[in-house]
Amino acid sequence: MIDIHNHVLIGIDDGPQTEEAAVVLLKQAIDNGITDIIATPHHHSRAFFNPKSKIIEKMEELSNVIENHQLDIKVHPGQEIRINGDMVSELQSDISIPLNQSQYVLVEFSFTEVPNYVEKLLYDLQMKGYVPVIAHPERCKPIIKDPDRLYEIVEKGAIAQITASSITGALGDNLKEMSLRMIENNLAHVISSDAHSAEIRPFLLKESYEVVTEELGRNFTELLQFNADAILHNKEVKAKAPQKMETHHETKKRKKKKFLGLF
Repeated sequence: MIDIHNHVLIGIDDGPQTEEAAVVLLKQAIDNGITDIIATPHHHSRAFFNPKSKIIEKMEELSNVIENHQLDIKVHPGQEIRINGDMVSELQSDISIPLNQSQYVLVEFSFTEVPNYVEKLLYDLQMKGYVPVIAHPERCKPIIKDPDRLYEIVEKGAIAQITASSITGALGDNLKEMSLRMIENNLAHVISSDAHSAEIRPFLLKESYEVVTEELGRNFTELLQFNADAILHNKEVKAKAPQKMETHHETKKRKKKKFLGLF
């Protein structure tokens, strides 16, 4: 399996701060069945500013750790970039880095707001040949409240990445329901761990695929896994036409009506 979003580089953000913690986290990834990961430290998020040059340096450090501990896993460079007005210019000037130097750029929204310039920025990224990958939209409150905001972004060419722990229910039943509905409605195209720590925010990729298979069917799992591989190797993802989905309020209202026997 392939994981395109996690925080395994040492001492660069809120991931592992020591070599020992990084080794434990990588061993967990291996036990989870993961063969390749794209390391995506935070960039422009809170106090974290991690340009490509720093990431490449930290990648070399982690590669030495992997070799010294004889870990059977490959790590590739990337960034999780908090959306900002300099994204295009930083990508063009080699300050920022796409996922494994591909056309795919991991874009993070704040959990509490979606900026009003988002559509123009994502359009500008696409005009420069990049494909925006929206990180964990199921955890963004404005999108949870109004899923049409995600529909409009995906319909215009972006793709979206769901967090594995959201699907397993580790982050709550509501996020599990929201995540599965996004996948079912072709509003999300890839699953990633967003792992930070083996204890607190672990790799749960295998478990998330098991949930998808059980709840939605094997075809969805195969498509999600195909897209993770496509992103890693800079190939075209398979994205079916998105469908609008009900808000959480509308779902509760519909279930209540069915319970009352009105439909």
